Amino acid sequence: MRAIARTLLVLSALAVPLGASPPADAAPPPGAHNNGAAEPSGYWTGAINSPVPLTLSGGTVIKNAHDLRKFLRQGGTVIVDVSNAPRRPENMAPGAPWLPLPHHAIPGSLWLPGVGLGEIPVAVDDFYRQRLAAATNEHLARPLVIYCHKSCWLSWNAAKRAISYGYHNVYWYRDGIEGWKSAGYKTAVIEPQVAPEG
Repeated sequence: MRAIARTLLVLSALAVPLGASPPADAAPPPGAHNNGAAEPSGYWTGAINSPVPLTLSGGTVIKNAHDLRKFLRQGGTVIVDVSNAPRRPENMAPGAPWLPLPHHAIPGSLWLPGVGLGEIPVAVDDFYRQRLAAATNEHLARPLVIYCHKSCWLSWNAAKRAISYGYHNVYWYRDGIEGWKSAGYKTAVIEPQVAPEG
């Protein structure tokens, strides 16, 4: 009985009264950010398909497909899909025919695979800069919407990278192609523009 009484006494001393706020210096759980991952200080180099932040420092998060569609209808926006390109399966017999599935994207998208990895080669970085410059006519204020898949860091990294290049109006569509499709909007089949090796 005494052990239970002591335990209750300790718990009551630690408890926050009902309706009261936690102390101002109470830290949130590690990595917590309103049910999203915390933004890393640099590019994300961990697992690509894992919980992503709700925010993008220096950019704007587009919350849903309806908002994105409305935004795109205004015109003048460059939309970039940074999903990975399909790769030939390693266990396929040499010379066996391989036809990757068609890549469905938001209509009007520019597909630039490889630019959203946490660490990219100089050649890929140069390629990304050049493709964005060409697509925006070198106007750093031109709106850029960057997306890939839901819960995928590739688009967050690519959006952060575009901000580092000096683009002022970078938008990250967090829900990716899955969010667009689930809203019932049409897609288009597109081909990748791949960075030269080197």
